[in-house]
Amino acid sequence: MIGIRNISESICRPAIHNLNMKLKHLIVSLSLIIFTEKVSSQTNKAESLLIPFLDKESQSNVVVNISDIFGDGQRCPLEYTNALSNTNLFTPEEQKLIKDVFLKYKDVTTNSGPAGTVLDGMYKTNFTITAVGRKVEIEQWVSRFQYTNSDAHETIYFGIGGIGAEYRTKVNDGYNADLTCTGSGSLLQFYEVKHNLFNGLKATFDDNLPQGTSWDYRLADFDHGRLVEYRQYTNGMLIGKYLMWNLKNGNLMLKAEFKEPYDFEKHRVQLQL
Repeated sequence: MIGIRNISESICRPAIHNLNMKLKHLIVSLSLIIFTEKVSSQTNKAESLLIPFLDKESQSNVVVNISDIFGDGQRCPLEYTNALSNTNLFTPEEQKLIKDVFLKYKDVTTNSGPAGTVLDGMYKTNFTITAVGRKVEIEQWVSRFQYTNSDAHETIYFGIGGIGAEYRTKVNDGYNADLTCTGSGSLLQFYEVKHNLFNGLKATFDDNLPQGTSWDYRLADFDHGRLVEYRQYTNGMLIGKYLMWNLKNGNLMLKAEFKEPYDFEKHRVQLQL
């Protein structure tokens, strides 16, 4: 019996040893797989860029290539040069329309509208905004001008810090243009509108011509204005390219693409600075 036991042990030990080695190898392999997947998951998560002023959960169909809103941005390729002359961003028709808008509102007043219009009504209104934790009442004059050679009209809002214009045809197609003081110059925002919804191009330009405390919208000059922000809309929803530039160096601070229509206002969040 002793001999049989010794023979049995001499046969089983290598088998048991091999089995143990296989089990150890399997455990190590599984551990490596789990570790690799975990690192890969963390890496992918770290590399997944988001737009900081939009809620994270809503960005599953947004491809973000650059997101450096608080930094210097990344070098901007020529195809995204922030100028109205960039044909990769603006069609010839859009370029002409925006150039006209740059000049169109230089001489308007509460009772004198753009060329080719007559005053159709004017009134004063007040509205309240919250600024630096307190409510401020703003006085505003609103003038409506009718074009004499078409069914289009303009509604222009005059207030402290800027003017806003809404150009509309009879079917509510047209654009919005807002000209505001920034302290270091002027900003002009342009929105294309169809059936009273943002539809098409939205672009913001900076003239970078300081006027100080004596700012006057009639002195804003966008002949060499730089593009600050570029979006596209469809039926009131953001779609396609979304670009933002650093005005100090021309770098891209944001480069994203919305694959599906996106409700920008609904998902916008307050940044914690």
